[in-house]
Amino acid sequence: MRWKMFVVLLAAVSCGLSEIDGPSRNTEGGAWINPEFNSGDKGQDRAVCYVTAMDFRKGYDWRVDDEKGSVKCSLVVFADRIPVMKIPVGDEYQMSSDPDMHRMIGGHVYSDYSTEAETIVKKDGKEIFRYAGREIICGMIVDSSGVYTLGEPRSGQGFSYRRNGEIIVERSSGRTFGRLQADGKDRCFAFSEPIVSSRDTVERYYLVRNGVVSQEALREDVRKVRDMVSYKREVCYVADMTGVRAPVLVTDSKLEMLDIPAGMSMKTCRIAISSASLMIEGICASAGRPLTSILWKSPSEFHLFPDGMTVSSLNADGGGACCMLNPASSTDEGFIYRNGESYQAGPGYVAMGSSSFAMVGGILHAGLSSKTGGKPILWKDGIVDTLNVNGFISSVVVGE
Repeated sequence: MRWKMFVVLLAAVSCGLSEIDGPSRNTEGGAWINPEFNSGDKGQDRAVCYVTAMDFRKGYDWRVDDEKGSVKCSLVVFADRIPVMKIPVGDEYQMSSDPDMHRMIGGHVYSDYSTEAETIVKKDGKEIFRYAGREIICGMIVDSSGVYTLGEPRSGQGFSYRRNGEIIVERSSGRTFGRLQADGKDRCFAFSEPIVSSRDTVERYYLVRNGVVSQEALREDVRKVRDMVSYKREVCYVADMTGVRAPVLVTDSKLEMLDIPAGMSMKTCRIAISSASLMIEGICASAGRPLTSILWKSPSEFHLFPDGMTVSSLNADGGGACCMLNPASSTDEGFIYRNGESYQAGPGYVAMGSSSFAMVGGILHAGLSSKTGGKPILWKDGIVDTLNVNGFISSVVVGE
């Protein structure tokens, strides 16, 4: 592994991002939108780097967050370093500061919020629909036909797949694999469901494509499916199989055993997909050693990270592998991994949420937040900008 330093640049290149000022306009829901920002409604001739950040009141310790839900806070959106949107956050606005409860899609912020009895979905701070039940939204797709969500109850098993809040597929038992994905023009997700008989309980696995449910992983030697996706219209999954010591990647056309170091066993895994590649990130264990991450670029090619380091945010765009390895404590140092090279992130800098990386114009952008109370930074292939907010970066997304 090749190591590169960028910590020195943090002091040398700290030009900072612009503060919000100048003309503004309010929209229903209390959001401020830069009047020159087209919110993604008109085409762009180049990719845009969107950064979302939580900005708490000056002097507030957001790491402890003992006034969560009531403290003055805003979700700020930057487009290519320019502030373009500011949305009030808190219980009274039905907007959460949790990094995985909002996402940038098509130049808009789509958020979810749970009351005691309902789930509310908003666009740029304005409610677009709500429905009964408290759910965690684990996936969302927005296209010309509507807003599609995959939600799991906060209090139990099952899930609901919806369009604009209306149920398409629902189960009261089982679990999803935690994603709603676009495979070309198809909207897909996978789930498992226990089937109880008089003798035992057997797990069955399914893929949903555009609302149509099909059973998958029907091989008799499949003992457990760890993750499942649709990739280029093929059903792909990682499974434990009878008579095989290592997990196996199964596609419509072949089976490939994952090369795994001797003495190690996989605890969990997740398939990372992009238009150009399919990779697998696993958390593995061995006797007397802490959990650690392994990244498979192919079943026969893997990278083993240092003991105790686990992937917090992974990006597979551009045909390569980019991820953040968070440190175990606020004084330890994590690092950014990119295609065999590693860059030290500086003591206490971490990736918050699961969407902290984006490839924009061939340049890797990483949003890193300080667990020691400093301002967050945007890392771009070793060059660093500082965001003038008291809080953390919740996502970095490429858009038009």
